[in-house]
Amino acid sequence: MVDSSQAPAFHALTKYYSLSDAEPGDERIGIGDPAARTAAIWQKDWDIKPFLYKVYETPPPIELTRNLPDTGPPALEAIAATGAEDSRVVPDRALLGRLGLLTNGSLDRTPTTRDGRVHHPHPPRASSVGPSVPRYRTAGGTGALYHLELYFVCADLPDLDAGVYHYSAIDHSLRLLRADDFRSALAAATGDEPSIAAAPVVMAMTSTFWRNAWRYRERAYRHAFWDAGTSLSHILAVAASARVGTRLVFSYSDAAVNALLDVDGRRESTVALVALGHPDAPPPPAPEFGRLDLPTRRLSPAEVTFHAITDMHLASSLGSGTDAAAWRARRWRRPAPEPTGRLTGLRPLPADRLDPRPAERIIFRRRSTRNYDTDVEIPFEAFSTLLDRSTRGVASDVLTPGAPLTDLYLVVNAVEGLTPGIYLHHPERGAVELIRAGTFRDEATRIAANQRYAGDAHVNLYYLAHLPSILDRYGDRGYRLAQLEGALHAGKLHLGTHALGLGAVGSTSFDDEVIDFFSPHAAGKDYMFVTVFGKRRRTG
Repeated sequence: MVDSSQAPAFHALTKYYSLSDAEPGDERIGIGDPAARTAAIWQKDWDIKPFLYKVYETPPPIELTRNLPDTGPPALEAIAATGAEDSRVVPDRALLGRLGLLTNGSLDRTPTTRDGRVHHPHPPRASSVGPSVPRYRTAGGTGALYHLELYFVCADLPDLDAGVYHYSAIDHSLRLLRADDFRSALAAATGDEPSIAAAPVVMAMTSTFWRNAWRYRERAYRHAFWDAGTSLSHILAVAASARVGTRLVFSYSDAAVNALLDVDGRRESTVALVALGHPDAPPPPAPEFGRLDLPTRRLSPAEVTFHAITDMHLASSLGSGTDAAAWRARRWRRPAPEPTGRLTGLRPLPADRLDPRPAERIIFRRRSTRNYDTDVEIPFEAFSTLLDRSTRGVASDVLTPGAPLTDLYLVVNAVEGLTPGIYLHHPERGAVELIRAGTFRDEATRIAANQRYAGDAHVNLYYLAHLPSILDRYGDRGYRLAQLEGALHAGKLHLGTHALGLGAVGSTSFDDEVIDFFSPHAAGKDYMFVTVFGKRRRTG
């Protein structure tokens, strides 16, 4: 068992609650202690809005192709893959570009605010690379603030020298930060985690907390792992589509990995590692390395440190490779909950009836759907397919496929042949359990921070966790897992909706009202993540 002291207090500090029953809006949401009546949205000062790209000023760009030939497998097959499937495909430069573009790459669509204008106070200089306005990315992010960065630590690849590279989203290129093979440094940081020790490429994902905290205050730390889960759903699907094995790793010395990437660990820090390609030969010893201090584009004219984020991140960090190995040894297969209500078996579509389009095409079609057709039901087979293929889990050092840490509660509004009501998904049984029958569109709207699209959607999915048991097993670092896992499964489901002619969107909720709504069944659990999906209603 592990002492965990920060996570429960931090979770309470970052809960959302309603300030008013009036129309939805940022000013109607509070955060933390309801008695203090603190507004959830901290800052609307556009003059200090953080720049949405990390741009290294001096390393020259290494061009990557935007031509992405179809890789073949249907998207829903790639989404369901765990990463452990047998494969000997060796990653190459084209794959790194594919992963970057389909996970953190810029699209041709520009985000706007409610007044319909693009707000971007710090456009790139005329002499620099990239567009002059922000762009939507291929993977969604809370508030379109895109705080995640991708780095690759690789051996000599067929068309790329060994090194540590940063993926530059602003111009779809790589920047070489360190030349040579540093994979053994990562292996040491993980306590010789087998998949990391000899994978030809390891991807590191980081979060720059201020980019999201500018708007969402301390809750940005939750968003770091929500958005990481969403982006990882793309990474894993793209790799599976290319027949490249993957393993998701959370047991690493934070300070050691951050030092290799040359990030400070407080403003920007690693949130996940992904081994790409199955292990082969052990890596050579890594050269000695120190600080790089490469100049980057200024993030923001002024920056605020939310100390609760810093404290939570440091409390959930691991100090050494030895600590990482010991933490990984606590891997836990959480017992599946026993059903007490009526079970309905799922009927997923057979493989020969899946949309044949590959993940690449689906990702470029991905949108956030907020308008749903309340006059129709969605097919039960589509509903079944999405639940089945989004929750099979991933190969990981601590997450166990088929035994999620979170429970998936559903508000079913309009699915053919399924009684409207509240359900619990039982992935190990391939079934959903009816908890309470009824029509709950108004309640679904209310608990999702009064967002009408939640009530209109055909299905709401709430990922809830029993934090005491997770923290007892994994300590404060377990809080990262609990936040990320639901978003990872929801990201897979979101991609899957587009392969079935449907749409989805992630949302936010009033934490305690969610638990009250799903209780008594959900008593003692905590809200982690929500997404909704259904049949899109055409507008205009």
